[in-house]
Amino acid sequence: MISSDIVSRAAELREKIEYHNHRYYVLDAPEITDAEYDELFRELSVLEAAHSELDDPNSPTRRVGGKPAEGFTPYEHALPMYSLDNGMDLDAWYAFTDRVIKGVGQSDIRYWADPKMDGLAVEVVYEQGRFVRAATRGDGSTGEDVTRNMRTVMNLPLALRGDNVPELLEVRGEVVMTNKDFAALNARQAEAGDKIFANPRNAAAGSIRQLDPKVAASRPLRFMAYGVGRVEWVAPGTEWATQQQIMEGLGSLGFAIPSEAKLCDTAQAVAAYFEELMVRRNELPFEIDGVVAKVNDREMQQALGFTARAPRWALALKFPAHQTKTRLNGIRIQVGRTGVLTPVAELEPVELAGVVVSNATLHNKGYIEERDFRIGDTVLIQRAGDVIPQVLSVDMEERPASAEEYVFMMECPVCGSEAREDGERVICTNPVCPAKIVQRMIHFVSKAGLDMEGVGRKWVQRLAEDGVLNSPADLFILKKTDLLKYEGMGDRSAENFIRAIEKAKTAAPLWRLIAGLGIRHVGEQTARILADNFEDLDAIGRVTREELQELSDVGPVVAESLFDFFHGEEFAALSVRFKEAGFWPKGGTVSDDTGADLHLSGKVFIFTGTLPVKRDEAQAMVEEQGGVAVKVISKKVDYVVAGEKAGSKVAKAEALGIEVIDFNAFQALLQNKTPKQQKTLFDF
Repeated sequence: MISSDIVSRAAELREKIEYHNHRYYVLDAPEITDAEYDELFRELSVLEAAHSELDDPNSPTRRVGGKPAEGFTPYEHALPMYSLDNGMDLDAWYAFTDRVIKGVGQSDIRYWADPKMDGLAVEVVYEQGRFVRAATRGDGSTGEDVTRNMRTVMNLPLALRGDNVPELLEVRGEVVMTNKDFAALNARQAEAGDKIFANPRNAAAGSIRQLDPKVAASRPLRFMAYGVGRVEWVAPGTEWATQQQIMEGLGSLGFAIPSEAKLCDTAQAVAAYFEELMVRRNELPFEIDGVVAKVNDREMQQALGFTARAPRWALALKFPAHQTKTRLNGIRIQVGRTGVLTPVAELEPVELAGVVVSNATLHNKGYIEERDFRIGDTVLIQRAGDVIPQVLSVDMEERPASAEEYVFMMECPVCGSEAREDGERVICTNPVCPAKIVQRMIHFVSKAGLDMEGVGRKWVQRLAEDGVLNSPADLFILKKTDLLKYEGMGDRSAENFIRAIEKAKTAAPLWRLIAGLGIRHVGEQTARILADNFEDLDAIGRVTREELQELSDVGPVVAESLFDFFHGEEFAALSVRFKEAGFWPKGGTVSDDTGADLHLSGKVFIFTGTLPVKRDEAQAMVEEQGGVAVKVISKKVDYVVAGEKAGSKVAKAEALGIEVIDFNAFQALLQNKTPKQQKTLFDF
């Protein structure tokens, strides 16, 4: 039996080590030497090795990493991790503040402003003050569990500091790497002959998404907090009422927050802060690409609410792109999944915002002709949003006599078929162009599609180029033996490949399938809306263009594209093959046999306004009685349940003739009673 003295000493060592971790990694104010720290760490390691009873997943010794994982498991966020709307200049900022003033009905509004850190968004979860879970943002609803890797991030508290600790705390932040640490990491990578990272963000994101936590532990990662998800306090009256209180509270609990973050009393003060940081951005220890400004008052935040993708009370104000000049050495044509021929500039390599750029987009045929780009020209390039390089213009004064005019060939560079102009685009006319097939397959398995973790892009490309994959449906009949024929494909990799396909076959939601099909003008948001309102792909194909346009986010152009796709021969053949393979995801309005006898079976609900319960709880009440809750209003909705401060859905419901009820009436329906109290638009 372990003695109480050893238990006490282990606890004392852990407390001391975490204290000094906080001083070093968060406050940048160490109190002891590295040798003294190492001695504490060694003593604790010896005690834990000798006494298995001291095992603790949150011990500082666990930061060095453990055994590699087989793969990342999905993690569903309790509250969505929304994106942010962007503003590209101060005009956009003041337009945003005008909307805020209108939304809250007053002009005296303070804002909390942070540097917009360029890293990997992660949520970390604490229960009773102890770190228990971490997950990437993912698609905002579901991320990947990266608990083991985040435990190795040295400035992340494994136990919260202070006396006033929430019972439950979800902290959102960015995993980043300082510019200094990034340069040192790349130097080590180069010396070892390993991969050189393009920028700190890629290095940080790649480190956290390694299956082996020892890789993450070896990288100089930092976690910078910017907000919270759920917060549950033991004692009432301790809630954070402002964004400033959240950030200062997180700091007191042991989290690192950007030292440049500040409270701004006016919209003009935010603009001044933005311009100041734009000047100082290259002096800061971390890469930033703008400023995030949030309404400080949390009651105002709640009143403003959210759109489908972003809070109405926050804006990411982006810095202008970095620009520089270089030489245009050549132009090559890429063929996309829809057959669009996109010209790409081959540039004399040049460093731009810490990244060496050698290729940049030229958009389309007309873009080249309008700006008269010629081979040999000196051109101005930029990284738009510090990510996508593009060519802006020609320096005519530096044009050499030898500059060659570029002629855009009207044929596909891959299959040789005729290309035709379609508005601003030039498209390959061959429906079975190998380049189209390859890019469609890559898109289908990518994060923008089914997100098949374990199905590598390069292998999909190789299989498509070899004719093994000619259609997304071919994935679901692929066998392990088909993969093992390829040199470089080991047994374990082949097993993971097939396992990932099988997982997608049974677990992929309908919206991911819709997004993965690569329908023109249809992205994630539209795909989610369709999946919320239709049972399956066939159901979408049965509606008219006009019915499609009744959905939010679907206008005439998108409706036409959807109608053409779902009435085409390609979809007819593909749907048959999907069904034969057993891959047929269901959407939001389906009710299975288990709910057939329930009294709300087949009924569709939508919620708006502030309810007495959480929105997901209300949705669960509906589903327990066989009904379905959706987010987009349409004629298929049976009831709109309106709480306080109900939004525009009530007006839309009245226009569509949909019954609007309050929460009391909703509860009566749940109990299989006729609602006694129903409201109209004029009651809200």
